[in-house]
Order: sequence, then structure tokens, then C-alpha cells
Amino acid sequence: MSKKRFNLFWIISVSMLPLVMIFLLTPASGGAVANTDQQRQAILVICDYLEMEDLDDPELTHLYNFFEEGSITLLNTKTAGGRNRQNAAATISSGRVALGSSSERGSESLVFGPQETFHGENPQELFQARTGVTPEPGNLVVLDIPSIQWTNQRSNNSAGAAPGTLGDTLHNKGLKTAAIGNSDVPGVSLKRSAASIAMDSKGIIDQGNVSQEVLTYAADDPLGHRTDYSMLEEVFLQLQPQTDFIVIDLGDLVRLDYKKELLTAQVYQQERQKILHKYNDFIGMLMGKTDLSNSLIIVAATTPTDEASRERMLFGFLGAQGDGLEEGLLTTPTTRKDGVIALSDIAPNIGSFLRLDHDSRYIGRTWHVEAADNNMTMMEEIEKRTVFASILRPAFVKGYVVLHLIILAFIIFFLFFDPKKVNYFTPLLLGLIAVPAALLLVCLTNITSLWLYILLCSLIVVALVSVSIRLAKDRNHDPLLFLCLAIAFILLIDTLTGGNLQRFSVLSYDAMSGARYYGIGNEYMGVLMGATIIAATLIVQRFQKRPTAALVAAGCLILTVLVILGAPWWGSNFGGFTAALIAFGYTFWRLSGIRLRPRNVIIGLAVVALLCGGVFMFDYLRPPEVRSHFGQFVSAVEASGFPAIQEMVTRKVSMNYKLFTSTIWTKVLLGSLLALGILFYCPVGVFKGMLTKNPAIATGLVGALLGAFTALIFNDSGIVAAATAVVFPVATLFYLVIREQMASL
Repeated sequence: MSKKRFNLFWIISVSMLPLVMIFLLTPASGGAVANTDQQRQAILVICDYLEMEDLDDPELTHLYNFFEEGSITLLNTKTAGGRNRQNAAATISSGRVALGSSSERGSESLVFGPQETFHGENPQELFQARTGVTPEPGNLVVLDIPSIQWTNQRSNNSAGAAPGTLGDTLHNKGLKTAAIGNSDVPGVSLKRSAASIAMDSKGIIDQGNVSQEVLTYAADDPLGHRTDYSMLEEVFLQLQPQTDFIVIDLGDLVRLDYKKELLTAQVYQQERQKILHKYNDFIGMLMGKTDLSNSLIIVAATTPTDEASRERMLFGFLGAQGDGLEEGLLTTPTTRKDGVIALSDIAPNIGSFLRLDHDSRYIGRTWHVEAADNNMTMMEEIEKRTVFASILRPAFVKGYVVLHLIILAFIIFFLFFDPKKVNYFTPLLLGLIAVPAALLLVCLTNITSLWLYILLCSLIVVALVSVSIRLAKDRNHDPLLFLCLAIAFILLIDTLTGGNLQRFSVLSYDAMSGARYYGIGNEYMGVLMGATIIAATLIVQRFQKRPTAALVAAGCLILTVLVILGAPWWGSNFGGFTAALIAFGYTFWRLSGIRLRPRNVIIGLAVVALLCGGVFMFDYLRPPEVRSHFGQFVSAVEASGFPAIQEMVTRKVSMNYKLFTSTIWTKVLLGSLLALGILFYCPVGVFKGMLTKNPAIATGLVGALLGAFTALIFNDSGIVAAATAVVFPVATLFYLVIREQMASL
């Protein structure tokens, strides 16, 4: 290939990028549930500490069939605090992350029915004294509702949360709630959080039985107390005709986990099997006694055990059967991922099924089903790959950071003491740039074997570096240009097609943590911004003999990245969009030869503000069920005013401060800036000479540093985005300095 044809190839490739994107995915909307005039009923069965592996037992036919034939999903168990039962219940009833009550002596929510006592006193009278609300005969009361409300009002993490919102929406329509069962360990602690899902914001549940009447006791029983399933069935059948929403807590697995260390491993497993068979029989009864044509049954494990949490297995899971549901995986606009929803999504879906008005306090969304014949296998595969990436993430990120700093340190050392050997480090610099792409491409496989994963990642890095060198006509620029364009193309295409590679990448967001579920996370946002700026400046520098065409190609690349990064249905990263808009604007402005006069800067900032405001309002004007998080923020500001803005700013500052003092990415940012400072002064004249020969790249360096700084300001975890953004310009500059040094020897 001639040099002229090679140059034309690069320009055409980048210029065609926006046209390629047009033919890829566009946003789609979900379907609606059929409407009938029948009275409807929702039943939520809490089976905390049930595990997916339990469903593989061929003897548990009712449990297996419920999930195998129903709509199922993994459940992100994030709350406004710890992943425990009381916080999970508060989050479900709020429709947003919330905190429950941490009552005395390790107990959960204090839910009592008629004829019960609490420390020798009447809970109904105590409730009236504490709240000023008089319960009706037969009501259950949540005695610590004031504590729950105060806890959420004082917490920044649960701002806007109102436990009992689901109950309010039911009561506002004249519908009745009930709660049955408990996870109590009598004489030790009350565990009745599940019942609080059915309460309203006053702490009232219309009826039910959560007392110890639904338990049996035997002195020779390893559990002592356990659920009386005959009594549970009797109460359920009594309440079923007169109640619209019922929460049932089966409880025994929680009791067993509490007493685990008092039992031998053999006895523990024996008792677990007994409990699972009781759960199986109860689900079978429930299915047999319920008309699914006008009912919704949800079976959910909402909280990981302490042991599961230590092993980073933080997902719960949920199965649902009823009118409008079919075999498949559930998904919601909250996550935009098949097979994963959040605790906050449960309440809106119960409300939607019962045809209740949507409450503006919900941040959860209604689900839809992606049909799948092998839904259980798919859900298990999603969990396996997510957990694998989550476990690897700290080690891989730390390794990448340490390798980055070691390579820079060695290069500086050899530049000072043995410049002839520094050329050996150029492939390693290219490898640093290739790593983010490799960590995406490896996710095309389903590998969950550590050594095979490491081997494949290494091979991909070597392949990318080898191809970049092999294709290069200009060894100073082409390898860098190839790798930067490669990572940009891979990221953009993956984002347009649903982010299926980023979903399982160790350099991306973690669906179990719940900080982000979709779009481009801050790690890859920084990568995309840094790679794009360097690619754009390399295009202009590389093809300086055809400045107009090169500038158009760079502009098309920048515009494409901005559109995809900021679009609520694609990249959905507003902080990244803002940072990139400023950095790209400055870079393109300088590449165009326009001087930065005060008037031009003011105009530029006005355009940035206008575009950012337009993205916010565009997302807000979309239907509520498909808005991204920044469209929801506008809605929150509309509903709450300044406190919503204050909460957002406080959260960002708090998160950035926390990460700056704790994350290893801080070392990347500071180490890279230190390396640049050293390189600027020594070896004498090399850095200055390189920038003089490459003015476009000098502009890119300033643009990338500006982007890193603005990412630090506008993103929740800005230090992460800033650190990944500087990897590309730093590696590029070191590479070019080495080439310049070798040319001078």
C-alpha cells in the first residue's frame, strides 16, 4: 500500500464513522400489560437466604417449576446502607434505596398484631402514643416507624426515601394489605422486617399474623422454633379473599443461618434440606390456590448471607408468575440489562399490576420480559460472569496501575542513565494503551477460569500491539493512532449494541454494586475521552499535508463520541459528556487555529451550558419510564427543589473525596502528572523538541489534561475518570519522546 493510499485510508475510515453509527441500534420501548376489569391480587413471598443452587434439586419440583416456567431475574440488593433484611424491606417499600430500623438487641422492625405484648406493654397503645395514629381493630403496627423515618431523613444516602410509599399507594386506592409469618428467633431477637414491606407511611398494615402463633416449638428441634406451615396456609387462605397485597415471610432459612455456628455441618445440611422441602410444598400450595389470570406471585431472596457477602456474591434473585408474564428474563429501565433488576423496582411493578397511580417518590421502574427458553441457565451464567469480574476487578486494576507506574519509572531512569536501551519500552507503552481494549474483547467469551482469562487478555494485547506496528507506515504516529481508534471503535459499537462487553469487563461498572447499570461507566468514559483526543490530534498531525480533510475527520470522530456518550439511551454519562464537551471543544478550537480570546471563551462556555441543559431537558421530556438518571434528577428537582440539588452536590463531593483518599487510581493520576513534570525538564530539550515537531499533539496533551480536570469535577467518581483519561496522553508523549530520543542518538 502506497503512503498516499494509506493516508487516504485513515481519513476515509474516520470520516465514515458517523455513517456507520446510523445503521446500528436505536432505542426501543417496552410493551404494556393487558388490562382487565377483574379484581387483582399481588403476593410477595420472602425466601431470604434461598440460593439459586437450591433450585437444581430435582425433588423441589414446585420451586424449580415456578422459576423455570416464570419470569426471573437477579436482584441487585443495594440499599442506602448495609445489605441486610431491614434495609432491603425499607428499600422495597420505598421504591428507592432506603434504611430500615436497627432496633434494640439486634432485632429488625418491630411489627406487632393484636393480642401481642412488647416488654409487657400493649404495642397498639405504644404505637398510638408514639405516632398519634389510632390503629383499627385487626391492624398490625410497626412500632418503630418514627425511628425508620428519622433515620432516612438524616441520611444523605436515603434522601427522599419514604418507607411505606407502596402501602400509601394501596391505601389511597382503598386496597388492603396483609403480612404473614416471621423470621423470629424467640427469646433472642425479633426478625419481622419482611412484614414492613406491606406498611404505609403511618406504620399501619391492615391485617395479618406475624406473631409466634405461626411458629412451632420442640425442645429437641435443632432450630427450636420454626414456621408452622399448616398455620401459615390457614391464615393465608383466610386473608386471600379480602386482601389485595400480601407479604409472606417463610423465615426458616434465616433462623437456620442464625444458628449455623451452633450446628455441625452435617446437621446444618440436613436441616436445610428439610426447610427447602417445606418451602417447596408451600409454593406448590400457593400456586394451586391462586388464580394466576388475575394474580401476581413473586418469590424473592432479597438479602445475601454474611458468607455470600464475604465471597462477593451480592445478588439476590426473584421469580414472578401471573397475568402478563411469561417464561424469560425480567429487565427494567433502571438497569437496561436482561436478567438484572433492583430492589427499588419491586414496588412500582406491584403497583402497576394492581393498577395504582405511579408515585413520584419511586425511582424504580416497571419491568418487561425478554422471552427465553433457558432462563435459569442464562440467569446463572449472568451471575457467574458478574461475580467473576467483581472478584477480579481489584487485583486487575491494581496490577494495571502498578504496571503503568513501573513502566514510566523505568523509562525515566533509562532516559537519564542509558538512553540507548529506552527503545525497548515502546511496545510496553503501546501495551498500556491496548489493555482497555483487551479487557473488552475478552468479554466476547464466557471464560470464568482465572489463568485462561489472563492468558487470553495477554494474547489480545500482544495481537493488538503487533498489528498496530505491522500496519504502521509512520512508526512515530501510526501505532498510536491505530490503538486509539481501535479502543474508540470498540467502545462505541459496544455502547450502541447494549454494552454487553462493558457489562462483564473488569475495567467497567459492577452491576452488583449498583452504582451504575448501563451506558459508559467512568473508567471507560475516561478511556474514551483520552483515546479520542489523542486520535483526533494524531489524525491532524499525521495528515498535515491535507489539513482540511484531516480536520473534518477529527471533527467527525469527536462529534460521534459526544453524541453517543451523552445520549440518554446510549452512553448516558452526563458528567462525562460535560467534561468531554469542554475538552473536545478546546482541542478542536486549537486544532482549527482559532486563538483563545476572552470573548471566544465566553461563547464556548455558553455553548457548553446550552448543550448540557438541552441534554438534561431532552431526557426529562421523555416518558418517565424510559428516562435515564439525569432525566430523573430534573424530575427530583421539580418535585423537591433546592434540596435535590444540594443532595446531588453533597454526594458528588463526598464520593470524590472518599475515592481520592482511598482508590488506587489516585496513584495513576498523581504518578502520571509527576512523570510528565520530570519529562518536561529532563532530558534537556527532548520534550520541547518533540512538542515543537508535533504541535497538534501538544494541543492534545493540554486538551486531555483539561478533560481529566473537568471529569474530576463533574463526575461522582471523577478521580477514576481523570486517571484513565491521562493514560493515553501520557503513554503517547512518552512514546514520542523515546522516538525523538532515538532519532537524536
